[in-house]
Amino acid sequence: MKRSQAERGGFTLVETILALVIIAMVSAAVMVLITGSAKATAYVNNTTDEVSQVELACRRITHNIRTASALNAPTTTTAGSTLTTVTQQDPNNANATYTVTYTLSAGNLTENDTRFGTSVLVRNVSSFSVTRQTMTAPTTVLVTITVGATPPVTRTFVVMCRNL
Repeated sequence: MKRSQAERGGFTLVETILALVIIAMVSAAVMVLITGSAKATAYVNNTTDEVSQVELACRRITHNIRTASALNAPTTTTAGSTLTTVTQQDPNNANATYTVTYTLSAGNLTENDTRFGTSVLVRNVSSFSVTRQTMTAPTTVLVTITVGATPPVTRTFVVMCRNL
């Protein structure tokens, strides 16, 4: 004896295809959300790294300018891309002084310290500018560091030399 279609179990072909289409649409929407979230996470991580590197470089540069016994570059009030300081005398090393130079090299802000050698402070630097604002005591220096491309992280700060 034949059973009627209402008594049979299962789904029709149309119902199955409709369910697959709905699942595909929901899956596509979830993938768009996941992709957007991954891009946002990468952007935040990159920006956070850039800001951290710039802040660390600013602290190091500020410390070296404030405690410098001499400021060898820049020598005029014209903006330049090199900063050179001379440290205070080291009483533990026959009163020796050390030169610390900051330059932009191949997109990296580097620090060259005669005691420790050269190290990269910040990568992906698009500009590094140093301007000596005053030639008489107290000497002040304007420093600008710009990192990244979209949007760039820019830090501008003025440092007053305590010993100059």
